[in-house]
Amino acid sequence: MGASLRVLSVGGIDVFVHVSWLVIFLLITWSLGTSYFPAAVPDATDAQHFILGAVAAVLLLVSVLLHELAHSFVAKARGLGVHSITLFIFGGVSNLAGEAKRPGTEFQIAIVGPLTSFAIAVVAFLVAESVDVAPVAAVAGYLAAINVLLGVFNLVPGFPLDGGRVLRSIVWSATGSLQRATDIAAGAGTLVAWGLMLLGFWRLLNGDVFGGLWMAAIGWFLQNAAETSQRQTRVESQLRNLRVRDVANRSATPADAATSVAELIERYILPGGQRAVPIVSGDRLLGIVTLSDVARVPVEDRGRTTAAEIMSGPDSLVTVTPETPLRDAVERLAQGDFEQLPVVDGGRLLGLLTRADVVGLLQIRAALGIGEEEGRRTRARA
Repeated sequence: MGASLRVLSVGGIDVFVHVSWLVIFLLITWSLGTSYFPAAVPDATDAQHFILGAVAAVLLLVSVLLHELAHSFVAKARGLGVHSITLFIFGGVSNLAGEAKRPGTEFQIAIVGPLTSFAIAVVAFLVAESVDVAPVAAVAGYLAAINVLLGVFNLVPGFPLDGGRVLRSIVWSATGSLQRATDIAAGAGTLVAWGLMLLGFWRLLNGDVFGGLWMAAIGWFLQNAAETSQRQTRVESQLRNLRVRDVANRSATPADAATSVAELIERYILPGGQRAVPIVSGDRLLGIVTLSDVARVPVEDRGRTTAAEIMSGPDSLVTVTPETPLRDAVERLAQGDFEQLPVVDGGRLLGLLTRADVVGLLQIRAALGIGEEEGRRTRARA
C-alpha cells in the first residue's frame, strides 16, 4: 500500500500508517471533541475536549494495531511469514506471505483478532468503572465501546472480514475445497457490502450525509476486497499443482562477465527482448543484469563498463529450482518486487522464470477452462 509511513517494528513486523488514516484521526477527534466528551466531561474546556478526542483517536489506532498484531503473531506461530502491518482509513491489514494451508490454521488466525478486540474492551471497561478521574473514565469508556463494535463488526460472516474468514475455514473443512469455501464466504461478503451500501444510501436520503457516505464507502471497500480475494484464490488454485519447470523460460541467452553493457544492449536485450540477462561462467550462474541495472549506467560509459561491474551477484540473488512449487516462486517474485527469477539446479543455470510467463500461463489456462481439478488430472495423465 503506497503513501505509507513506517512508524515502528514489533516482533520483526514493520508497522506502517497510511496517510488516509489521518482522515479518520481528524474525524474522530472532531466528532468526540464536539459531542461525546462535552457530555461525558462537562467541566472540561473545549480545547480539553478536543485533546481527549485526539487521545481517544490514537488509542483506537493502538487497538486496531493490537488486533492486527494478534493475527500476525498467530500466523507466524503457524509457519506463515508476515511482511508488515498497514493501518489505513478502513482499519488495518496484515500483509501475510500467502494463505493458510489448512482450515484450522485459517480459523485460528481469523478468530484471534475479534477476541483481542473484546479483551481490550474488557480491560477498558474495568478501567472506566474503577477510575474516579472523569477524563480517564470517559476515554476508557469510549475505548471499551469502540472495541466491542470493532470485534462484533469483524465477526460478520462476510469475506474478507474476520468472520468471513472464519466462515471460509468452516466451509473449507466441511467441503475440502478452498475455492468453494472462498466463493461462499465472498458471496456472503458481497451481500454484507451491498447491505452497507444500501443502508448508507438510505441514511443519505434521511439527511445523515456523513454517516451515509461513510457506511457506503465501507460497503464499497468490502465489495472490492471480496472480489479481489476471490480472484487471488482462483490464481492460487491454478498455481497449486504446478512447478517452476512447467513455466520457466529456457530461451534466455546468458552472457559472460566480461561483456560490456553496450554489447548486452545490442546483442541480448534489444534483439531478444530480454528484460534481464543471466551472467554465467560456463553454465554456472554468476549473477544477473536487469534493465534497471543497465539504465543506471550513463550512456557514455556503457562501452567500457562490464556486466561484472553492475550485475547482482550470487549472494544477493533470489533463485528457484525446477521443482520449486510455482505458488512459492510467485510469492518470491512478489516479496522482492522482481520481474524475474533465475532457475538453477546445483548452481547450473537452466533459465528464467518471469512474471510475464506466469501471467501468460494463467491466461491460457483460463481461456481453456482448465481449473484446479482439471489441471491435476492433466498432469496425472502426463
